Formats: sequence, structure tokens, C-alpha cells
Amino acid sequence: MTAAYSLIVGARGWDHAGWHGIFYPDDLPVDWRLSYYANEFAGVLVPEAVWRAADPVEIKHWCGDVADGFLFFLETAVTPLPDRLNVVYRDLFEAHWGGVPLTEAVMSNEEKWDLRQLRERFTNLRESSRGMTAPGFFLTGEPPNIDRLREAKLLAELL
Repeated sequence: MTAAYSLIVGARGWDHAGWHGIFYPDDLPVDWRLSYYANEFAGVLVPEAVWRAADPVEIKHWCGDVADGFLFFLETAVTPLPDRLNVVYRDLFEAHWGGVPLTEAVMSNEEKWDLRQLRERFTNLRESSRGMTAPGFFLTGEPPNIDRLREAKLLAELL
């Protein structure tokens, strides 16, 4: 999957109550949300509180819930991630390791939505993310705006 994307677009987190009935079907079990999310998006920004609280078994379970090529990116207040943690999480996520995204790769629902500016942002992200498996772009909010997320994904695919 990552070979087909020059920029992975996703959300900060996949378990948003506000997506129930809007993105997630009403009858979808909570523990299937990651798999459902991963059918539409190629990566996710895992909030720091979530990845720090997860044990290795839970992380392996996440990796088993997604297809090959899906990437997990870690949100962190400390960038770059200390080498020790970088190695630990790279080993835990294995082929699903996306790394720590650049600060400019995260956009809030509150920011002005302008597709021309987003195109420029995507171009800059690709150029500044050389050496990463794939650069990522993530929309945040409670919940992230699913329509904007889909627009951003389409724009990234068109570029």
C-alpha cells in the first residue's frame, strides 16, 4: 500500500465517538473500528497517551488488524523521538512503523480549509520527509472532520 502513496493521509486516532453513525456503521463493534478505518486510510497518528499506555501485545494486535502497507505514526511532544524509544517502537510495529511525523504534517479542524494551500503543504511535506518510509499528513479534532479527511486523501492521490 505505501508504494502507491507518495503521501499518507489519515486522522489522529481511529476511535472517535463522533464518527459513530457518520463514518462507522451503527452496528460496527468497537473493536473492529481500526480495521474499518484502515480499509479507507493508509495510516493513523496514534495519540501519545494511547501508544504510551499500550503494551506490546496490544500493539501487535493493532498491527494484525490492518493490511500490509498500513502505517502507524506516533504523536509525541518530544521530537525527534529518543533513539531508545525509536528502536523499541520500530521493532514493535515492524513493517507498520511510520515514525514520528513532522510538526507541519498535523492540521487541526480549526485551521482554515483551503485546498490550494493544502496542495502546497503536501508538496512541502514530500520534500522535507525524504528518507521516511512515507510522509504522513494527519487531521486532528474531536472528531477529525471525515469529509475534509476524504478531500485531503483525494488531493494527495491526485498529486
